[in-house]
Amino acid sequence: MSLELHIWGPAFCLPSIDAQCIAATAYLSQAVPRENWKLVASSDPTLSPASVSTDELPALRDGSTWVGGFGNIVQYLKRYSDGKWDLDAELDPEQRADCIAFASHIVANGQPLLDLSLYVSTENYTSVTRSTYTALLPWPTQYIVPSSHRAAAKARSAHLGLSALDIDSADEAKPADKSADGSSQIPASLRVKRPQTLMSLLRQPQHASQIRLHTLTKTFLDPLQDLLGEKRFFFSDHQPSSLDCLALGYLSLAIYPDLPQAWLARTMREKFGRLCAYVETLRHSSFGGDVRVKDALLSRPNETLVSEKQEPKDQEDRQEIGLPWVAPKPANIVSISSFLLKNMADSLPISKDLRAASRLRHYPSTDPLIADLNQPLDALANSERPSRATQLLTVAAAVSVTFVGLVYTGFVTLPSLSGKEEESRKGGLEGMGEAGESLKALAAMMDWEARNEPSRVDGGMGSGEPVAEVDVEVRDRVAV
Repeated sequence: MSLELHIWGPAFCLPSIDAQCIAATAYLSQAVPRENWKLVASSDPTLSPASVSTDELPALRDGSTWVGGFGNIVQYLKRYSDGKWDLDAELDPEQRADCIAFASHIVANGQPLLDLSLYVSTENYTSVTRSTYTALLPWPTQYIVPSSHRAAAKARSAHLGLSALDIDSADEAKPADKSADGSSQIPASLRVKRPQTLMSLLRQPQHASQIRLHTLTKTFLDPLQDLLGEKRFFFSDHQPSSLDCLALGYLSLAIYPDLPQAWLARTMREKFGRLCAYVETLRHSSFGGDVRVKDALLSRPNETLVSEKQEPKDQEDRQEIGLPWVAPKPANIVSISSFLLKNMADSLPISKDLRAASRLRHYPSTDPLIADLNQPLDALANSERPSRATQLLTVAAAVSVTFVGLVYTGFVTLPSLSGKEEESRKGGLEGMGEAGESLKALAAMMDWEARNEPSRVDGGMGSGEPVAEVDVEVRDRVAV
């Protein structure tokens, strides 16, 4: 059974709109024989249980085994092939250490720049990025996925302090309010334009943002250009490494998208021409030239772009062969309904966490090739258990408080007591039956007589005649 690499679909003449998907595609193209793998532009991260923690692609499928993320895919391929598909096999220990360090540098500094360029920038997102997703995704995911990716990009790049500057806002072009200084009353022919000083230019938001972006771009690209030097690849002249594949994913998305605000591509072409030529060479050797959307979204499932019998003799021949695309399964009412339900469940904070922990605990880890790769997933799933109990207690407390509030305000009325319970609560003469009724009548008669003969009582007391006082005790219950 061939390996299947699931990625986000093509964009900007590249295999994918995602940097890590491009990197994984480049690695398999360079390391794995063509007949041993297929490329699927599924654009559906929910296919892989391994991607539940990040909800992202790429994901490699080997039968029932799924491996998510570029780094995990590289490690899995090395073990799967017993080192035959290891692009880093010839690196010495120092180069391996550099490979790890520069890979961290690329992800940490390159991803925020791509986020700012493709998603945070309002003009770039609305005019290019969003429409690109529309061509890749079926209904209704084309309306949900782009906005969720943009929200994630804003969160990842928030620490740079540029997301709040709105560097593409049309408000920057609006004239300032001149009513405060009275200049609006002066005719245009008599106005004298004040010369702009360096400090006034630097204080403008658009110029401050451009300076900050230029600094971030140089911080990202300077170390890579120094490492490349005059070599064809980062560590040698004859074979790329996993670092080259990762760099291709991020640098290609910085160069090739045709954006209205192309500050990132412009800086690369003006200041880092050596890196641009390096990316172009590696792109052709890995992907065989430009990649079109119709190449990936073939008309029939299991249809491939080129014949399986064609095998490139070397890296240069890959230009004539292309990538081993396989058409993704078409969307149907079941898959669309499932996507909508999952999206609704994941939009609720508590439901999202519970679903993620549940899927992580059910992710298979029996395969020895991925046993240690699953350790972070297992740790994450176990860490979710205390929080799950806390969340359930929070929900119970919220329901209880809500119910008490409804009862207090009168929106909810508690049921009354039953007849027998109400009768048992009654005390005094009412609970004595016929005897109680007789005593009530006798007491009423005595009260009437006392009210109607006050003089007799007073006279008797005043003349010294003896008066008899009788204490009557009435019990609650009369034994019959």
